[in-house]
Amino acid sequence: MRALDNILDNKPFIILVSLPRNDVGLACAAFDQGVHGIKVHTNVLHRASGNRFGSWDEERPVIEKILSFAKGPVGILPGGETTMTPREMEEAASIGIDFFDIYDFHMPCWMLDLPMGRMVAAGSQYSLRDIRALDHLGMDYLEASIVSGDCYRQPLVVKDLEAYSMVCAATNRPVLVPSQKALQPSDLPMLSRIGVRGVILGTIAIGDTMQDFSRRLPAFMKAVP
Repeated sequence: MRALDNILDNKPFIILVSLPRNDVGLACAAFDQGVHGIKVHTNVLHRASGNRFGSWDEERPVIEKILSFAKGPVGILPGGETTMTPREMEEAASIGIDFFDIYDFHMPCWMLDLPMGRMVAAGSQYSLRDIRALDHLGMDYLEASIVSGDCYRQPLVVKDLEAYSMVCAATNRPVLVPSQKALQPSDLPMLSRIGVRGVILGTIAIGDTMQDFSRRLPAFMKAVP
């Protein structure tokens, strides 16, 4: 069984951390605070952090180091308009990457047949019919990355809960919410109440340094329903 599947089977709500940089210190800081898993990146300019992530060949050495210290599943964002190749994804799986996470509009069809956990991100132009279709296409987990760019960093409001609730109702797969909004620890019980299975915390919620992680993550971990 994949490690992320096992955690979801045994915990009602989980916290993953999307690293702002592929950095061993940040990964260790996240796991030291008890997070359930982390996500690394390749081939993308990350909107929230403003950081550029290089190719698989460029990022692989540090990702291997991160894996050697990991205390939980490590997933990968394989790219955006440019993605990792089938060979590179096979290499990622072989060294211990547990799942991948990518927008549906960037995801090549061949990724549906990969043995890794398949997390598909639905963007702000999603429809509930899209969500239902992903259930039948082999998606294992859904990232509800549905906030429009002009609403990034704003507080979570009831309108957001309405949208996440409808997404959860449209799929049988675990739904995880990324911190596009400025999520607070007090938001976690409400997200759990509407069916969300976890959050993916990034720069907007927890900052981008080891000190930020140490200061902000404990409150999120204590608030896990």
